[in-house]
Amino acid sequence: MTGPLIGSTAEYTDVAIHDTVMPADVATAPYVRAVRKAGGVPIVLPITTDPDAAALLADRVDGVVISGGLDIDPAAYGQEAAPETGETQTDRDSSEFDLIRRLVDQNRPTLAICRGIQSLNVALGGDLTQHIDGHMCSDLYNDTAHQAHIEPDSHLARVVGTVDLDVNSLHHQLVATPGTNCRVIARDDQGNIEALAVDGADRVLGVQWHPELLRHRQEHLALFRDLVRSAESCVAHTAVVVGSASS
Repeated sequence: MTGPLIGSTAEYTDVAIHDTVMPADVATAPYVRAVRKAGGVPIVLPITTDPDAAALLADRVDGVVISGGLDIDPAAYGQEAAPETGETQTDRDSSEFDLIRRLVDQNRPTLAICRGIQSLNVALGGDLTQHIDGHMCSDLYNDTAHQAHIEPDSHLARVVGTVDLDVNSLHHQLVATPGTNCRVIARDDQGNIEALAVDGADRVLGVQWHPELLRHRQEHLALFRDLVRSAESCVAHTAVVVGSASS
């Protein structure tokens, strides 16, 4: 298989190997399959608390999916945890923040999904609403919860081919105050933020829904195809960086 190398951020989980349960850094299959279907070569980016290691990971891939997962620790944006805030993984938080800042600095092709858009926002100095009701689909592969109303002149609108996109929903936290250079490019009917662009880093995009679960719909697969197309132009740059690091 050929194509640009697309990293997907991992989350901690326990896996059973024979009779032993062991911790693992994993990327769930829908992200991997969406990247592959769009023409990319997917790999898992492990969690690291070393900023230099996060920078090296960013330098060695052509594009990145910041994946969904558990809640972000509210301490990362200066708040105490609300009663509704669930399990957090602070090592993952810090790992993604370091990775995201590097990706934004380099304008590396990035698609941040669900928790990913929240991580993007917090990494750039924004904060989150810790809980909102009514944003859970019963069937994420087939149900859509509402529409994302997209700014007509945005890159997102051009990619998905509409300004009123039916989206699924699997979150209870969401972007509140946008971070530095984060620009809101989509909202739902209630005004909740559904997508962010980053001024000065036009290859970075965040969406609150889960397009990887709707990859059988062309308008959602288009987000991954756009990531892969953008990443193709980074292949030569990545090869130079890796070559320099190896010399």
